[in-house]
Amino acid sequence: MAWCIKGVNRSASAAFEPEGAYMAAGTMAGAVDLQFSSSANLDIFELDFVSDDRQLVLAGTTPSSERFNRLSWGKGPANSEEYSLGLIAGGMVDGNIGLWNPKALIW
Repeated sequence: MAWCIKGVNRSASAAFEPEGAYMAAGTMAGAVDLQFSSSANLDIFELDFVSDDRQLVLAGTTPSSERFNRLSWGKGPANSEEYSLGLIAGGMVDGNIGLWNPKALIW
């Protein structure tokens, strides 16, 4: 039988960092949370599998002008210190595409 190793309570689209240390979660378009909030965020969670805590640890967050239809995390340019964690691309509910530097979001 399989069980959940780690989790977080979000209605979100998710994408994993290519190197595997972090996960991004963008507030999902069309979803309603328990507080009936209309806000949108891009959250970065640390993937810490050593800790016994079942909740993922929030490593950074930023508000978004729109909710997310899709989310993807790709590698950055080779030998780039500024984009060493790559780039996050979000397909927004209004049809735009947003790009974020996750390194700038992590605390």
